Parts: sequence; structure tokens; C-alpha cells
Amino acid sequence: MLPTLAALALTAAPTCGPLDLDAAVSLASSRSDEVAVRRSEVAVAEADLAIARALRIIPSASATLLAGPVPAAHGTVVSSPNSNRSLADLGPFGRVDVQIAQPLYTFGRLEAASDAAQAGVRARALLVENELAQVQVRVIQLYWAVALSQRILDIGAEVERALADVDRRVADSLARADGTITAADRYRVNHFHGLVRQREADARQANELARAGLAATLGLSPEQLKLKEDRLEPGVAAVPGYQSVRAEALANRRDLQAMGQAIAAREAEVRAEEAAAKPQFFIGGLFGFAWAPNRDTQTNPWVHDDFNFLTVGLAVGARQDFAFPLLLARAERVRSEEASLERQRDALERLILAQSDGVLADLRAAADRLEAARGTLSSGRSWFRAAGLDFAAGVGEAKDVLDAYQGYVESQAWFAQAAYDVLVARARLALVTGALPREGSAACELP
Repeated sequence: MLPTLAALALTAAPTCGPLDLDAAVSLASSRSDEVAVRRSEVAVAEADLAIARALRIIPSASATLLAGPVPAAHGTVVSSPNSNRSLADLGPFGRVDVQIAQPLYTFGRLEAASDAAQAGVRARALLVENELAQVQVRVIQLYWAVALSQRILDIGAEVERALADVDRRVADSLARADGTITAADRYRVNHFHGLVRQREADARQANELARAGLAATLGLSPEQLKLKEDRLEPGVAAVPGYQSVRAEALANRRDLQAMGQAIAAREAEVRAEEAAAKPQFFIGGLFGFAWAPNRDTQTNPWVHDDFNFLTVGLAVGARQDFAFPLLLARAERVRSEEASLERQRDALERLILAQSDGVLADLRAAADRLEAARGTLSSGRSWFRAAGLDFAAGVGEAKDVLDAYQGYVESQAWFAQAAYDVLVARARLALVTGALPREGSAACELP
């Protein structure tokens, strides 16, 4: 018993939290409501495929079993001691009737129906991946939004700690009335306090909204969501060219591929409707047997007793539907649906190209902003430290140190925002080019 429990403990999936980005992506893949709906559509399409395949193998077959009491019948059709108006001398009887119809040749009607159902399954499966990719982009965006807002809060806390020393020195100078600090300097410090706290309030609100949205996407409550601290550092990566992005998007987009499968399904439906206007050849089989011990068996071929007989038959037949106007109208309707899907596919291709260009332009701009922000990051930090040291040594003015603090806050916030923009733009580019969805790490269990 104990070794079994130990094995279960070792093989159990890890609990959720704290989550990194890969774990959050994996959890969204298994718990997203949108993806679950798409997967249920795949199950429905697979059921339709099973029906289409079953129609090719004995689509019509039935067996009927009967049992009950029956009055006795002796003699022949010419002479019998029994009456058909009497219920005397009841006895048991049993009967079985089996009928089978198997298609032989349908001019491709059943094969076309199966092809249409199979294309429908492939289209639904591609839409699952497309929905999963969109959910993953939303997870990535919300995950880094939490990191961005947390970084702004950390910057605000760092500046607040530095301002605490400024507050003490301003208060001491005003108390001594040494003339180095004026009332205007105190007001300026208070005003800067207000600006920092306003930014902290905005960042706190953004953090709560992003965490709530991420928790909802992962199927968790905000209290259950535990995230690892992740740095907003996208690193340096080459930005691809427009032509390669366009070609990759047209080749890999799941929604475009699903549209192609939908068109293939309509083409198969057209073939099925056209074949329905042609003769449908089949083979039919019949077997019937009934037996009652209190009734004599009749061997005359012109005499039939429903309670005591044996029948076996096999025949080849053809069935023709003469409602040609209706059949042709159905085929024309499916052709119209196919043409509509082709126009939608053309429009989707143009949309994909526009999305590719737009997302790539966003990524280029975000990368340029990140490079510019990276250049001001070290100078803003150095300015912040130097101004603080000068003010502490009594050789700097309050206005100078507040300007340095503001420059530090802005340089840090600019860099964090630029890093966030690059990470999100890369995720959107992966979505547009069909690189998502990605696997992520192993799914975890809720504690």
C-alpha cells in the first residue's frame, strides 16, 4: 500500500503556482472555455464523419423479433378442423424478420459525403488551433501586463524611499531656517509626491485588471493566481522582412487553412448532390422465420402462415429519384455556398497580408523605442544617484534632485513600456504568421 501511494505522489502533476509564462500558456490550453467550445465542435464533426462512413456499410438493416400466444391450426388450406374465429388450444409462437440493403454503386455519392465530413473534421481541428493561438496571445499580453505594472510599482516604491530622505532634509532645513530650502521647495516636493502616487495608483489598477483578466483566461480565481516574478527584458532579436512574414502567414495561418478545408467540403457536397440525381444500385437481403408447435407446416407455395414459415431472399435493385428540379437546385445551392467561401478566403488572404504588415510595423517601431529607451536607462539611473548624493551633501538644490528623480522615473517607465511593447508585438507576429500555438510546459493541477 505504501509503495503505491509513494508512486502516485511521485507521478502527480505539479500544483499551479507560482506560474511562469510557459506554465500559464499550458494551463490556458487545457482550461480555456473558448478552446473547449471549439473542441466540442470537433467532436460533433467526428460524429458526422462516423455517420457518413457507416452509410457506406449496410446503411439499412433491421431485425424484428416477435413472440406470443397463437391458436392451433391443423390441416391444409382445403380442409382444417380449426376455425379462424376461435382462440381455443392456444400455444406459443416465435418469429424473426431480418431485412438488409447494401449499396453497390452510387456514382460516388457516399464517397463524396464521407470526403465532405472528413474535410469538416480537419477544418474544425484547425479552428481549435487557431482559437488556442489567440488565447495564448491574450495570456502572453496579460502576463507581461502584470509584470509591467509591477515594475512601475517597484520604481514608485524606490523613488518613495529616496523621497523620504528628501522630506527629512527639507523639514530640517526649514526648521533651522538656514535659507537653503524655501517653502516653494517644500511645495515642489509635495507635488512630486502626488505625481508618483498617481502613477502608483494607475499601475496598481492596471495590475489588478491584468491579474483578473489572466485568472479568468486560465479558469482560476484571482486568489488562486500565483505568478513568478519575471523581468521585462526581451533581449535582442532580428526583425524579419515583410516578404518573408507575408509568405509565412499565407502558408501557416490555421484560419486560412480551415477555410480551404471548408471549400473542399463544399466541393465534395456538390459531387454528392450531383450523384443523387443518378441511379443508386443496391443489393437487398430478406430472411424470415416463424414457428408455432401447435400449427401444421404448410408446404404449398401459394399458402402463407404468418406464425409458421421460412423465407429467404436476395436481390439486386436500383432506385432512381425523379425529383430532378429539386436535386439540381440543391447542387446549385451548394455551389453558391462554395463560391461564397472562396470569396471569403480571398478576403481573408488580403486581411492576413494587411495584418502582417501592420504587426511587423508595430514590432519595428517597438524595437526602435526599446533601443532608444535602453540608451537613456543608464544615464537616468546615474543622474538619479548623483543628484541624491549632491543633495545629501548639501551642494544640490531640491529642484535639481526632483528633476533627476522625475527623469529616472520616466526613463525606467519608458524602458519597461518599450520592453512590454516588444514582447507583445512578437507574440502578435507569431499569431499572424501561424507560429502559435506553442506547447508550453506540462499542465499542472489546481491545489
